[in-house]
Amino acid sequence: MDHPTPLNRQVLDEDLQIVQATLAAITEDVRRISDPAAELVQEALDRLNRARREFQRRL
Repeated sequence: MDHPTPLNRQVLDEDLQIVQATLAAITEDVRRISDPAAELVQEALDRLNRARREFQRRL
């Protein structure tokens, strides 16, 4: 059985950037449907930004 190659740090950082951009892009659309949901998306974005800063400190 083949095991997938672990992702390198650059690829992981790029993936985090994609998730960050996606959350940022949908926040206002979500807000049109539900303010509480948009606040949770914003909270996720804030936490992701903190995680990215921590991750980049270790690159």
